[in-house]
Amino acid sequence: MRIGIDLRFWRSETGGVGRYSRNLLTELLKIDHENEYTAIITPKDDPEFNLTAPNLKKLVVPIVHYSITEQIKLPPILYKQKFDLVHFAMFNHPIFYRKKFVVTVHDMIMHFYASGKQKDSLIRTLAYKWDVNDCKRARKVIVPSEATKMDLIKSLGFPEKKIVVTPEGSESSFRVHTEAEKDAIRKKLNLPEKYLLFVSRWEEYKGLPALISAHRKLSKRFPELGLVICGKPDKQNPSVSQLVEFAKHDNPKVITPGFVSDEDLQAIYSAATVYVHPSWYEGFGIMILEAFASGVPVVTSNTSSLPEVVGDAGLLVDPRNVEEIIEKINSILANPTLAKTLVEKGLARVKEYSWKKMAEQTLEVYRQAFLG
Repeated sequence: MRIGIDLRFWRSETGGVGRYSRNLLTELLKIDHENEYTAIITPKDDPEFNLTAPNLKKLVVPIVHYSITEQIKLPPILYKQKFDLVHFAMFNHPIFYRKKFVVTVHDMIMHFYASGKQKDSLIRTLAYKWDVNDCKRARKVIVPSEATKMDLIKSLGFPEKKIVVTPEGSESSFRVHTEAEKDAIRKKLNLPEKYLLFVSRWEEYKGLPALISAHRKLSKRFPELGLVICGKPDKQNPSVSQLVEFAKHDNPKVITPGFVSDEDLQAIYSAATVYVHPSWYEGFGIMILEAFASGVPVVTSNTSSLPEVVGDAGLLVDPRNVEEIIEKINSILANPTLAKTLVEKGLARVKEYSWKKMAEQTLEVYRQAFLG
């Protein structure tokens, strides 16, 4: 097969979708030497694109996601390549492309928790609904969790037989660091000796306001406990960014390192005391696996895909209940035996997931979609 993969979220600044894109193609090239792949990326992605293989080509297109150009100019480019199959690694795709394709729907955040322009603009709302519903035309729809699969079926009426669940993984570079490495990252970024860690976009549905409130109250009991908030402010959620700034003003142990390299992020994870992710909704939750792999006990939500990812390796909470979040974090801080047990369970749990397995499942999806 000549397979085109739309990887226009390749660059690291795009977060989880970029990590998915990079790991998917990397692992596919390790296991498949027969099919020919063309990675479709943008000029912004190109500086970070460093993969080479005899069966890999690169196609750089100046076409961004969620744009009119994507709908008008991308289809002719795809037709010219004469692909046997195209994989759109994000739900948005050119609706006028009529040849065989598969699509990955990572979550339904825009459906359940639209914000900013997505929420306020009727045009954007209609464009999203049109695009995501058109994914039903795909030969196969890839999702990362059973929860996302059920969301598509129940909320948008997707046919169950088309949906394939391919759970994601944690990169091997996320690991338990030595005490010397932990000390080094604390000194480099001026991190507290003990801290709660949050890694994600600064949005309300991610549960960041509840975590800030929980930390404020816990600080009275544990004054040495810091809060490290990785990720970046979201322009469409200025009120959340303002909350973060207020928290930093009130407590110097609230740290926002800004954009950090993967190498630093891995050390930040491993040096954390507890990873806390009280999100209202996640399509999968790579950050949970990264915390597990880093040897950190996890407190996260009892909603969407998160219980599916966590199993019994973390403590689950109602993400809207600040007192419950406090109780679970406190149980770890006050009980070293519980913390150790959760770390051991997390290290075992993360081994059940892998990007290689995800790529193998995706390759089978390609075969079924081509032959079907």
